[in-house]
Amino acid sequence: MNSLQNDISNKLRNLNVLEKIIAANVVVYVVGWLLGAFQSMPKGYTLGWLELPKDFFDFLIQPWSILTYGFTHYDFMHILFNMLILYFVSRSLLNLFKPKQLLNIYFLGIISGGVLFLLVYNVLPMGLHSKVGSLVGASAGVNALLIFLCTYLPNNEVRFFTISIKLMYIGI
Repeated sequence: MNSLQNDISNKLRNLNVLEKIIAANVVVYVVGWLLGAFQSMPKGYTLGWLELPKDFFDFLIQPWSILTYGFTHYDFMHILFNMLILYFVSRSLLNLFKPKQLLNIYFLGIISGGVLFLLVYNVLPMGLHSKVGSLVGASAGVNALLIFLCTYLPNNEVRFFTISIKLMYIGI
């Protein structure tokens, strides 16, 4: 058992910054899932204090949610695809840029996505967004990194099964 603990702690120490973000997202997802499973709560209630509320005045009560919503996922497919894209994008970006710069892009993507969500929800007429819930997921930060990569290296090609696609087309 001690060897397993050492292996896990060594692996966690050697993760790069974006892999640590992936680990944090997975830990929050698992905690939310466990809370829901053991307390028989619906998915939306287990980690509701981490979601970005749609109403501006609710946001003023929980201002930390402008960052924490980026670590909260309720659907397995949502977290799976977000973290897969983040992993593959991070492999390319960490070869080109400093980790601090990538963290800035990631968190600025999350913050700007949250601010844009609050702005759109509170400015548009109610009929256009009556079925909108709270905001969760790392999609804003992941997409910020993806678009950054696609604009920095637009003519690089990536293989998708048997075809090659330029990054500029993925970004578009």
